[in-house]
Amino acid sequence: MSAKTLARKVLTLPLMVLAACLILFEDFVWNRITVLVGIISGWQVMARIERWVLARGRYATLALFAVPITALVPIKLIAVYLIVSGQVTMGIAVIVVAKLIGTAISARLFVIAKPQLMTFETFVLVHDRVLRFKAWAHQVVAELGVREALARLRASLRAARQGRPAQKSWGAALIDRLLAARRLLRRSD
Repeated sequence: MSAKTLARKVLTLPLMVLAACLILFEDFVWNRITVLVGIISGWQVMARIERWVLARGRYATLALFAVPITALVPIKLIAVYLIVSGQVTMGIAVIVVAKLIGTAISARLFVIAKPQLMTFETFVLVHDRVLRFKAWAHQVVAELGVREALARLRASLRAARQGRPAQKSWGAALIDRLLAARRLLRRSD
């Protein structure tokens, strides 16, 4: 077995699990933020902004996605300054808040401008690939039993807080899941 093949086999599982967890976390956050911003969109000022966005052409709408990214750059630079100057917690908090605000704006913009964006062939291709990747991430999580392992971890943490022994340690559950994933990968080879 070559070093490249060995590296691929060793790194595939952790990278698959990491990618699936990141996608599902983003999906979870995206869904919550979309609901929250949907509530805010009922405000008169937001309704006017949305009408203005819908009146733009498809290229202008596409360009609007650069606004949340570029508008938050100075805030992220301030966060980096805070971290470098020793205020790590405050810096991380600023980055998290900036990311949530940027995601909220992008989520709402995507929801209202999706019909215009779907007129771009490249956008449709990327959108479809993202949806396929999300479906794959959900499948990996289901096959690996990540949700069940997390539920067992939460139950064991609750049991530990209450001073009673857990049914099965979260470490043992994690090892069980990793072994199941290894078997799954071997079947697919």
